[in-house]
Amino acid sequence: MTWLIFGLFFMAIVMLVLSFARSQSSEDASARLSYLKERQHKHAESGDKPTEKPSRGQALIPLASKLLSPRFSTLLREKLDHAGKSNVKVEQYAVYVLLCMVGFPLGFYLLNVALLQYSNDVLLYMIPALIGLGYFYPLIRLNSEVERRKQAIFRAFPDFVDLLTVCLEAGMGLDSALTLVSKKAQPSPLRDELDYTIQQIRVGQSRSEALKDLARRLDMREVTSFVVAVVQAEQIGTSLSNILRIQSEISRDARWQKAQELAQKAPIKMLFPMILLIFPNIFLIIFGPLLLEYMSGR
Repeated sequence: MTWLIFGLFFMAIVMLVLSFARSQSSEDASARLSYLKERQHKHAESGDKPTEKPSRGQALIPLASKLLSPRFSTLLREKLDHAGKSNVKVEQYAVYVLLCMVGFPLGFYLLNVALLQYSNDVLLYMIPALIGLGYFYPLIRLNSEVERRKQAIFRAFPDFVDLLTVCLEAGMGLDSALTLVSKKAQPSPLRDELDYTIQQIRVGQSRSEALKDLARRLDMREVTSFVVAVVQAEQIGTSLSNILRIQSEISRDARWQKAQELAQKAPIKMLFPMILLIFPNIFLIIFGPLLLEYMSGR
């Protein structure tokens, strides 16, 4: 029973670390995205179709498609869009979930055969638990990626609006300003989404629809407010620079309030590590010698 407790604790620590592990850097992702877009543009100009390399687990896609419910498929599609994985199909990610559901119990079974040697009763309880863990682990990891991406966009959004306002005040059009901001902005998920929006406008989609699609993919209050203000300003015919200046002030105030909120939460978050890790060491250093003297009869 002791080995079971240690094994479960070790697996929980490993899953927790992996679920909050950072993905690849934004600079590498942005450079690779630019390279792929340039390559696709060259293929489109030459009239050749780019060859698609078959992905891993291609044979499991029909099985995953049959197991997907419409509700779960819609939820997974929204999560993938929010995580910046619009090019990933729902069926492909469902294959990943399916492999985790099969791989976790299989890995524990092989570990049990080679090392742990638990009885069949323990396996009867562990295998369903590991199947459930394999189902929820990809979703937890995807949610953490969505949260990290939203935080990065939230930090970069006020600077993006400021730069766009400067370009509009200099006499540039909105499309030209968006293109220039995309080139001059720092590598971030927001710039990747802006590049994709500009690409949609260039292939023939209307600007308002492309911006609404941007707000749908990001699903953030600040971005949605910005898109609504820009679309309404274009429909009414008012000045975009004044509206964007107001949007910049609102987004900066929201970022400042978020920073204050995190600063107020910091002492509460530090309380539990201090109680569990620091205070026991202090008590051991102070009262340890006294306890040893008392136990030795001195």
